[in-house]
Amino acid sequence: MASVGIVGLGPMGQAIVHYLVNNTKYVINGYDVSEDAVERARRVGINAVRVDVRDSDALRLIARDNDLVISAVPQSIADQVVLGVHDYGKPIIDLIFMWKYDEALASRLVGGPIVVPACGWAPGLTNVLAMAAASELEEVEEVGIHVGGNPTNPKPPLYYELLFSLESTIDEYVRPATIIRDGRVVNVDPLSEIFSFPTWLVNGDFAEFYTDGLSTLLVTLPKHFKTLRNAYERTIRWKRHLEVMKTLKDLGLLNSMEDAKHVLSRVLGRGSNDFSITVVEARGRVDGEVAVVRFEGVDYAQGGFTSMARLTGFTAAIIADLVLRGRIEGKGLLPIEEAYLANKDILKEILRGLRSQGIRFWFTKTVIGG
Repeated sequence: MASVGIVGLGPMGQAIVHYLVNNTKYVINGYDVSEDAVERARRVGINAVRVDVRDSDALRLIARDNDLVISAVPQSIADQVVLGVHDYGKPIIDLIFMWKYDEALASRLVGGPIVVPACGWAPGLTNVLAMAAASELEEVEEVGIHVGGNPTNPKPPLYYELLFSLESTIDEYVRPATIIRDGRVVNVDPLSEIFSFPTWLVNGDFAEFYTDGLSTLLVTLPKHFKTLRNAYERTIRWKRHLEVMKTLKDLGLLNSMEDAKHVLSRVLGRGSNDFSITVVEARGRVDGEVAVVRFEGVDYAQGGFTSMARLTGFTAAIIADLVLRGRIEGKGLLPIEEAYLANKDILKEILRGLRSQGIRFWFTKTVIGG
């Protein structure tokens, strides 16, 4: 029986554990530096131990004892874990590695066991949906990813709550977003443009802004679709939240990570009752006529997990299962959207797995004409 090692047992790691325990027969081993996280994992019934994966010997033992590793560690150590497990000869799936595409890192992973990077909700699931939507068109002109996790009951002064780490949350507002605009890869200030976001999925007044989540799509979309002109990710927030954040930005209070942490750490509380919107669309042409292909979905917190943890953790767990069952094959770095192009049936299996957890998506293909 295959064994899976889950490195990092925070909210995302716990969601991975939940899915694998309830939907597979693998031996599940968990690893975390926090004794509390380890105890929570043990109560679910898995083998869990306290370990610091920054220790190369510990990482070597984790690779030795598992057929596949899923990494759900913070961004600051993700590269170390991925490269270490790969060097020790085991396949690894990571939630955040290659969040920002790095050619130098990619060149280190051209062979050996499979590495599936940036494999959570966004990026991850959205990469597959983007490639699938674009593949429905004969000519692809634009791919847009619109995603966002938000509190169901937004409260002043910020109308937002922390759903993942403070640093990663702040990063969305201070790190330039890399997008494709008019056929060129460019960086834009994430709060320089704020767009209205009307949706039928949830009642409310929403807006969105550019964020740095295209990941490997910056490379894979232009590679496969030569007519592509624009591609971007935008993050959806309650409109009042973005109005406040834009004001803070204009006042110079978000100029750096340290400035932003000083301001926001005092007023941003941790949330648990959230919902997540996903809209991925491709625009282009079919038979010479304008067409739009769209995947849309909304999910809510349930079962003790935030919606963000559900979408992120369950997606990673499903893809790990596909790798172990040989449905996803390859060597070295394999963006999940490339795995989809090699075997398009995996999208059905991913959506089926998510649907088993109450997460549904709607698909539409509309030919506008003209």
